[in-house]
Amino acid sequence: MKKSKLLLILAAALLCLAVFVSCSNAGDPQGTGDGTSVDGTGEAGTTDGSTAGTTAGTTADTEATTQMPRYDYFEAEVGPDVTLDQSIYKNMSLKLSPDLLITDEQVQNYLQYLIFQERTAVNGETKVYDQALKLGDTAYIYYRGTVDGKEFDGGSNMEDKSPYGLGLGSGSFIPGFEAGLVGVIPNQTSKDNPAEVHVTFPEGYNDELGGKDAIFYVVVEYAVQYTLPEYNREFVEKELGYKSEKVHVTDQSFLDEFEDEYLKSYLEKQNEEYVESAKTDALWTYLTDTAVCKNLPQMELDYYITSYKNELQSAYDYYKSTYGEQFTSVYPSINEFAVYYMGFEKGTDWEAEVNKMAELMVKKDMLIHAIAEWENMETVTDEELEKEIEYWIEYYGGYVTKDDILKNIGEAYLRESAFAVKMYDYLIGNCTFEYAE
Repeated sequence: MKKSKLLLILAAALLCLAVFVSCSNAGDPQGTGDGTSVDGTGEAGTTDGSTAGTTAGTTADTEATTQMPRYDYFEAEVGPDVTLDQSIYKNMSLKLSPDLLITDEQVQNYLQYLIFQERTAVNGETKVYDQALKLGDTAYIYYRGTVDGKEFDGGSNMEDKSPYGLGLGSGSFIPGFEAGLVGVIPNQTSKDNPAEVHVTFPEGYNDELGGKDAIFYVVVEYAVQYTLPEYNREFVEKELGYKSEKVHVTDQSFLDEFEDEYLKSYLEKQNEEYVESAKTDALWTYLTDTAVCKNLPQMELDYYITSYKNELQSAYDYYKSTYGEQFTSVYPSINEFAVYYMGFEKGTDWEAEVNKMAELMVKKDMLIHAIAEWENMETVTDEELEKEIEYWIEYYGGYVTKDDILKNIGEAYLRESAFAVKMYDYLIGNCTFEYAE
């Protein structure tokens, strides 16, 4: 099962102190994250979020979370408080967004990126001013983006002291931007006479810009020229290291296999995490929308609300102490930060949204326990508990022991988590997924 963000956050907070103690005795391990998108070139947000900032929690936060009382679902009878047709969760047909499918365009974009990585300099770092830009070159640019004639936050570097070096064909900017600079001659642009690049932000880029047409006004100060390798079978075999197990009569059939089978399969593999997160979201959205839950335990609502707020405060304090005035000038209080950190639109009442999120978490807990009662599954074996402990040992890279985990997370929480994993596996196994048209 893919752990939910909140489960990771809460357990990470509980283990914070133990990890610190263990790691201080074992050196200074550095955690790394992969921000690569499905085309391998840019950043991507994950569907289920990340645990960024959770290790910044204070000991006080950890103790507060540890001491908070929890409702014992195993001892309670939850079924009578949940209304759900039992046939529904045994055969669920759910839809996924077609945006999760890897398209031919994405394959071609990634192929272009691979070709770009093998470019060679034409004349070192010589600055070129009077020749048209081509794919492979690095253009040193100033830009100003507008939507409906208005500038948007983060869309300009015109006031920077130095230009931004953009590799044309790197896939660093939104689709269409780099191609839109091909043919532009640097010394024919200026702040009074910028080049215009027309693009459309991808759907889902963010709430403000996703799907909108934009015009970027670009000044190219100079370029450094590069040559892209020729895309052919020899390049794929020698530079990219791809060998086919089939006999190809033509080079084109070889290249078709490389693109249609290898590259597309690779991108689909990279995209699996997003697809699994989408399946999880679809499952819980369907069940929580369908079921009616009453008498939600206030103790659990308080637990989740406080846990969310503790995480927010911990993250805010960390960034504030790390970046000081640079951070507080943008986020003067936790109110502004919470809206950004939790991905809400500006002006959102984040505390009201946190309350809703807590209600959903409690509904999910009630649902899985009610279903377990109906199906006689509300047990956790020693083997299942041990597997959960092993999960957290691996999650922390082996820097904590079984005793650390039992002491700092607690057996009750671990059993609840192991139970949630089992029930998720059961429910997701009752689902079939199709991509919406």
